[in-house]
Amino acid sequence: MLFVIIWVVLFVSPAVISELAQRLLVKDAYSVSETVRQHVFIKDEFHYLNVSRVGTFTVYDIFNCTFECLSNPLCFSMNMAASKGANGVLWCELLSSDKYRNPKDHGGNKSSHHVSIVSPCSSSPCQNGGTCLPSYRHDKFKCHCKNNFAGEYCEKVVADSCDKAYELSNRNASQLVLLRFNSKAVTVLCHMGDFGCGDGAWTPVMKMDGNKNTFHYDSGYWSDKNEYNLPGGETGFDSQETKLPTYWNTSISKICLGMKIGQQINFIVINKQANSLYSLIADGQYRATSLSRNTWKTLIGSEASLQLNCNTEGFNARSTGTSYTKARIGYISNQENDCNTCDSRIGFGTGGAHDDSNTCGNEATHSPDNGDKHIKAMGYILVQ
Repeated sequence: MLFVIIWVVLFVSPAVISELAQRLLVKDAYSVSETVRQHVFIKDEFHYLNVSRVGTFTVYDIFNCTFECLSNPLCFSMNMAASKGANGVLWCELLSSDKYRNPKDHGGNKSSHHVSIVSPCSSSPCQNGGTCLPSYRHDKFKCHCKNNFAGEYCEKVVADSCDKAYELSNRNASQLVLLRFNSKAVTVLCHMGDFGCGDGAWTPVMKMDGNKNTFHYDSGYWSDKNEYNLPGGETGFDSQETKLPTYWNTSISKICLGMKIGQQINFIVINKQANSLYSLIADGQYRATSLSRNTWKTLIGSEASLQLNCNTEGFNARSTGTSYTKARIGYISNQENDCNTCDSRIGFGTGGAHDDSNTCGNEATHSPDNGDKHIKAMGYILVQ
């Protein structure tokens, strides 16, 4: 049980306070030149901190013990007897550390109480088992994180994939994770749980705006290993574009594709084993998928429209005619019974006729099944 004790030094002369303040200035823990008249302590009943002592006294009450600690520049906390002995006094131990620096040495004890000064660590700010190191002088703290965790509060998991982060944290909520790739570390928002693509941990790879040409089919970002706008990888399903090192560093078994039109996001999943998404796209070679026409149309919803022929889907899908429709990931079709002059597509990293500026979404002209469409979407690519 915790008790809060306010220790007010009302009976100490100004000269003693001045001397005491000067002495206390030499240590970080108790910079009390301005606050020596009032200190707040926390008593952990029936607890003991097993660290080295800097002094041992017999006292009449807890106030005497705390005063001895305040008077000693090496004292960071105290142990004291839970009850008085036959001689009517209590033993008091002044300690060289506190329960925040040495949490493993702080435990239950039937014969003593542990008393510590209120600390910047009192609120237990360090997460995931991190150790809080207080700086009393500046009323600040620093978290010493366990392996596989980082951040000001040890709030970030450190891993090489979101799958590994999921195993380490055992949390089913999306969280920021520090992914390490060789000597480089990148913070990304790992999406945990089923948001539309199935359970597990999903690693973000790219986000693209169909109104912009950043990730047009012909953009060099599809064939190089250069990242783009890394902070965009920390913000979820918003309008920030990004390309992360996960594009070429993360092996995959599933690809989650999402399109956001207005406030509605629709997702589909491609089951595909590969060393990375880069290995499927960068060389420009066509690689087929087999989701079906209707599955691709669900990305757009009821407004989706495609022509009836050609019906080619996969990675680097493109018309034979170089100026016609193409998609780095997607589905293309034609009104004629060939793939020479395709005029419709649903996909990511798109381009070509008839609106080359539509780089993510649905483009359809020349007798598509649901009318002409020029729908530009915000696209999201994640992998597992």
